[in-house]
Amino acid sequence: MSRGGGSVFAALMTLFLGAFVFLSLIRILGALLFPDESIKESGDFLWRVFLQISDAGAVAEDGESNWFNKFVGILSVFSGLVLFSSLVAFITNQFDQKIQELRKGKSDVLESDHTLILGFGIRTIEILKELIEANSSESGKAAVVLADRDKEEMDDFLSENLEDTKTTKIITRSGLPSHLHSLKKVNASKAKSIIILNPAGSEESEEGKSVGDAKVLKSIMALVALSGEFGLPPVVAELHGLENRNIASDLSESIQVMDERSILSKLLVQTSRTSGLAIVYSNLVGFEGNEIYFYKPKNGWRGLNYSEISFRFKESVPLGFRKISGEIVLNPDPQYLPENEEDAIILAEDDSKIKFDDKPVIVTAALSYPNTSLSRPIDKQLIIGWNSKSKIIVDEYAKFSSPDSQIDLLINESNEEIKTTLAKLKTKYPQIKLRSLVANLSQEGILEKLSPEQYDSVIFLAEEKENIEEVDARTISLLLRFRQYFKKKQLSGGKKAETQLITEIMNSENTELVLETGVKDFLISNQFVSKMMAQVSQEPDVMRVYESLFDPEGSEIYLKPAYLYFEDFPKRVNFADCMYAAQQRKETCFGIRIVSEETDESKGYGVYLIPDKSEYFSLHESDSLIVLSEDQS
Repeated sequence: MSRGGGSVFAALMTLFLGAFVFLSLIRILGALLFPDESIKESGDFLWRVFLQISDAGAVAEDGESNWFNKFVGILSVFSGLVLFSSLVAFITNQFDQKIQELRKGKSDVLESDHTLILGFGIRTIEILKELIEANSSESGKAAVVLADRDKEEMDDFLSENLEDTKTTKIITRSGLPSHLHSLKKVNASKAKSIIILNPAGSEESEEGKSVGDAKVLKSIMALVALSGEFGLPPVVAELHGLENRNIASDLSESIQVMDERSILSKLLVQTSRTSGLAIVYSNLVGFEGNEIYFYKPKNGWRGLNYSEISFRFKESVPLGFRKISGEIVLNPDPQYLPENEEDAIILAEDDSKIKFDDKPVIVTAALSYPNTSLSRPIDKQLIIGWNSKSKIIVDEYAKFSSPDSQIDLLINESNEEIKTTLAKLKTKYPQIKLRSLVANLSQEGILEKLSPEQYDSVIFLAEEKENIEEVDARTISLLLRFRQYFKKKQLSGGKKAETQLITEIMNSENTELVLETGVKDFLISNQFVSKMMAQVSQEPDVMRVYESLFDPEGSEIYLKPAYLYFEDFPKRVNFADCMYAAQQRKETCFGIRIVSEETDESKGYGVYLIPDKSEYFSLHESDSLIVLSEDQS
């Protein structure tokens, strides 16, 4: 029994065979001493012994036999009962163990070309939703989740939160994501892509984040050991520490690393400076809506420049090119001539919508374009709360803001760590007026003293806690206080506040509540990062496009007023006219925002990305073109 199930089965079969031979010999010897006229052939002895060992009811075969054969028949029946009961019990036990093994997720995964998710947490559902959407046009796709969790627990959670998996098969397995045995079990070496989730969230202590990063790095090393440095599938890993991200990136070119804090901080800064940008990014990231693809025609670009190429796509818009060297160029000069081997960076609803036409899909007529530009404003920003993103946000503001801009940080209570960080930031950015204010917003009359209407924008930083509902509840209560304050100001004869409120929320189900507070710009932080991870796992170079968009040195996304592009409002123009007008300013237009629809969820909050080039819009001065541009002017 210590040797396992196979040995036990062999032992039972040996005993069965031994009993059969022993009882058959007794029968044959008994027939010589006590002849039985009811048995005519010697072969009947063997047949009766076999039947009686395997079936107790077969003892009736000896009903007409002599007393000796009846005694041997009874002995055969009792021997069979013991042996067959043991054999049935063994088979039942082995079958039950196998079922339990399958339930615990211990069996091997036979699928290949699957997306493998290492870890299980708050991001898993959002990532799986994106993968389901990405695979909806294909059949036979699979997503495998490997985590140090009970399989039944994971299956129950997924079944509650994923209503329809469409064409995607979801498989869960229990095991350590950093163990070679577990990775072999989920066929990691034959995966299409691998996503590694960090077990430590942003709410963890620095020590907790360090431990989480160490586990992710161990998983990466296990994958390298399994597949080799050059045979590694595309890997997307979430790491908190800069040094750890550098280590992971150096291990293999197949590894893309992401830092949640950096991504969200940069987005919060950009969205605070451009109203409506949060909706644009929410539409860009992930597979539901519009996403980024890389495309080149079979016969090359035929000597066409960027401006001409832009009008050869009917249902998509080129944003730039990926050079042969891998360099990402967004919003190149309209006269830029790409080499035939360069890939265009295309924004499209689906890759099936990308089609390069031999002729322009529409011919635009030249209109009169104003020679107007925006002055770079002196910003006055308020940041409410303090968390691990605060320092990064100030860094990003300093890169974008004009000299003499002001940034105020409002915190409940100060400590030595905050004071030291602020002192370093003031030294680093002497051109920015950086102040720290200590106050409790729940106190009566504190908003009147703060006068939030004096700021261009207010960023509400979410607390870093594990309970996301508690975090969102506090954020929404703060937003309500600000809404009530602005309403009272306006009712008392003051002008309507132009201050832009920006926040991040953790749970997408709280979106409607945030909209009710009057906030039009918000980020669903967990959902946003999860969508980005899913998208990068399917096309790793998309991460480089996002890095370029977040870099203040290159071209960023702006929503610029329509009066910079056209004259005589209201102006009826088609989308191709908007694209051509943007090219006159060396910008790339890929959408339009209608201010009158900014609170209408059914109309996408007034944001229209890559509409048909022949579709007409009636633009007013307050409406905007969504463009890639080097600056805000």
